[in-house]
Amino acid sequence: MKKIFLLCTILAAGLLPFTAEAIEGDLYVTSLNGGLVYQITPNGSKFVFADSLAEPEGLAFDARGSLFVGDASSNVIYEYAPNGSRSTFASNLEVPEGIAFDSAGTLYVAELNLGDVTKVSADGTLTTFASGFAVPLGLAFDRAGDLYVADQQAGTITRTNPAGQKTIFASGLGGPTGLAFDRAGNLFVSEVLDATIDRITPAGVRSVFVSNIDAPIGLAFDADGNLYAAEFNNGIIEKITPAGARSTFASGLSGPNFIAFEPSTEKLRNISTRGFVQTGDGVLIGGFIVGGSAVVNNAVLIRALGPSLGDFGVSNTLADPTVEVYDGSGALIASNDDWEKTQAAQIEATGLAPNDPLEAAVYIALPEGSYTAIVRGLDSTTGNALIEVYSVR
Repeated sequence: MKKIFLLCTILAAGLLPFTAEAIEGDLYVTSLNGGLVYQITPNGSKFVFADSLAEPEGLAFDARGSLFVGDASSNVIYEYAPNGSRSTFASNLEVPEGIAFDSAGTLYVAELNLGDVTKVSADGTLTTFASGFAVPLGLAFDRAGDLYVADQQAGTITRTNPAGQKTIFASGLGGPTGLAFDRAGNLFVSEVLDATIDRITPAGVRSVFVSNIDAPIGLAFDADGNLYAAEFNNGIIEKITPAGARSTFASGLSGPNFIAFEPSTEKLRNISTRGFVQTGDGVLIGGFIVGGSAVVNNAVLIRALGPSLGDFGVSNTLADPTVEVYDGSGALIASNDDWEKTQAAQIEATGLAPNDPLEAAVYIALPEGSYTAIVRGLDSTTGNALIEVYSVR
């Protein structure tokens, strides 16, 4: 079973001298026809980062800056260190396509021939995470840690939570292939048969973002919110502003496929502050700034503690704290009352789960930017509380 592509022959031209060092902010693209991985600088200059691949498809960076590439014909995933040295990370796959890391640093891969999404442990061990797909291709994680899978043949996007439970997020699509989330949590999907890129809100409302785009495959956002799209037939990468203005970012590529930006490795420093939570505007506020150039690059745990503070001699503690997280625009992006009600497994895996079930916590992957965490008392109660923000990757 193969992907639905409109193929034509494109000659690579104008390549600059070979380089093999991953650089933050550069765009990387697999060349299906050429067996290459290109590295493209912010000004559009391109180099060959890796060669001698059989059929390179999906690619993704981990938190250390290593690039992982799925080679569909060889049925392996290669790991390229930042200096360009290559090793085999996983083998015995069944046509690996799109790959993606969750915020904990675990790799997931779409196996086309099996119709599965497979979870790959740090030592390369394979376990089935979700199955029953027709032609799974692009993968992307949202802030909550749910995995989205583009099923090209079924014309659907499936959302799978960390426990492996699947729901249909969108249907009736024209050959969905690449997926990417913007900062607001909207999902963008390339539709190779309809020659469009659609935008789907978190509520599932779909609209056409751009049309008349020739065989779009891979999608990726830069740090400024511009969307980049690989056009397989034309051999180009388009740059599309948030307003939809289009320009050619790079050309002369041979079958550009999936794309990814080399992220910054800057991380949040752990922070905490304690205060007395009152009612109304008298809440406890913790502001923090996250670095990193990827759209979703920093996993954080935000805790609101109250009852357990009594174990450390704090009196008049807040009996039942709640926490809300807002982005720099003031939009609410996450909230929690009792931490065990949602994300319990992810929170426990960090080793930072609150000691009391009435305390609140949120596990979330964030792009660079400024954020605010607000602690309130359930039902307008008051008392001393502690807000903490941890970098957990």
